[in-house]
Amino acid sequence: MRATGLLGANLLMLVVGLGVLPLLGVARSWRELVSRSGLAYLCGLVLVGIVSAHLALVHVAVGWIGLAVLAACAVAAAVWRLRGTARPVPKRPGWVDVAGTAAFVALVVEYARAFRVAPLNRYDAWAIWALKGHALYSFGWADPVVFAGASYRFANLDYPLLLPSLEAIDFRAMGSFDTRLLHVQFLLFLVAAVLALVALLRDVVPPLLLWVSVLALAVAPAVFDQLLTAYADLPLALVFGVGVAAVGRWTSTNERWALAVATLCFGGALLTKNEGSLVVLAVFLGLLLVARRRWRALAAAAAVDVALVVPWRIYTSVQHIHDINYSLLDSFDYGHIHGRAGVGPIAFRTLGGQMLDPGQWGLLVPISATIVIVALATGPRKLALFALVWTLVSWLGLSWIYVISHYEYSYYLDSTKERVVASIVVGLAALTPLIAAEAWTGARGIRRVRAAGD
Repeated sequence: MRATGLLGANLLMLVVGLGVLPLLGVARSWRELVSRSGLAYLCGLVLVGIVSAHLALVHVAVGWIGLAVLAACAVAAAVWRLRGTARPVPKRPGWVDVAGTAAFVALVVEYARAFRVAPLNRYDAWAIWALKGHALYSFGWADPVVFAGASYRFANLDYPLLLPSLEAIDFRAMGSFDTRLLHVQFLLFLVAAVLALVALLRDVVPPLLLWVSVLALAVAPAVFDQLLTAYADLPLALVFGVGVAAVGRWTSTNERWALAVATLCFGGALLTKNEGSLVVLAVFLGLLLVARRRWRALAAAAAVDVALVVPWRIYTSVQHIHDINYSLLDSFDYGHIHGRAGVGPIAFRTLGGQMLDPGQWGLLVPISATIVIVALATGPRKLALFALVWTLVSWLGLSWIYVISHYEYSYYLDSTKERVVASIVVGLAALTPLIAAEAWTGARGIRRVRAAGD
């Protein structure tokens, strides 16, 4: 019954996502809604997480009734928006799509054997994320007794509440604080991200290249290992990665709906973990370089994302909650920086080695780097330059955190290095098929999509 409740709650999130796609401009007809329905689950997951995280600040808990209301409103809006539009036309899938789908289903079934019984035995999982999820489940809101209490300072109280809010919804749906079955929600993040990437790129990337890319990401050892820890780093990376792929498509085709999907994903990343702010900022810096003529659209997207994170920032400011790991203001403390200047190069090399570790990420980064270099050398260069800029800014930014932190750097670096690079690796892996397809075809396929959109 608990598994049924968990899956039922996620089914309602899927329905929410289906209803939201027309509102985002992803689907302008019933036919497009069906063809791009793979985006629905991730969009619904992120939207429910954002809504529930904000409502938790004002003493409103989201459970079955809240999910049902969100689903009903989304579906009603979608039906109104799509009335009278083209109906779906049955289309036989190609053998690559069938084989890729079968392989991914088999992978998820195999992973599920571990995820449905794994114990919640990793420190951050129970001391940060599940603790907050349990508190939201028990109290119904972000009660300052826990979320701003001095006794809970160890739990990184400044971390946003999207993941704990989703965990609280799961606990309410299951009817108990089930710390084993909770891991299935983390596996479902992977399902949502892969479905979204396939739906997002299927008409601009050759099917074989697309499925090889997403399956290579799904089978990377770090994806399984880190999702099973029930930490927030991989959910953050997966949501962010879909956002990077969406904004990469927008950069090439100028389709507004792709930017809308990216904006939603980046909002979810900002509300998942503090590192989301760094990687999202890096992406917008890269976009300013390669799409500066469309600065108004970028400014609007950035404004929406900032607005989404403002309620949490107000809460932390009112409750005097601060980051216990580092302070950006220490970047201007010459004495502190001068004494730790050597930490920067060490952190930079260590994080780079972590991204290149085949035992963690396979060959994702070497292959991505090779494709980016080839694209920069032969053209078209826009997406490759974008990938290079946001990756380097993110890498340098993460390295700088170890410089300004007051923790002993070797301990801090060793305990976090495997996790913090996840967003860079997954984001780069999600964008690589688009770069490869554009470089291989000389942008002919992208131009066709742009012309069809116009």
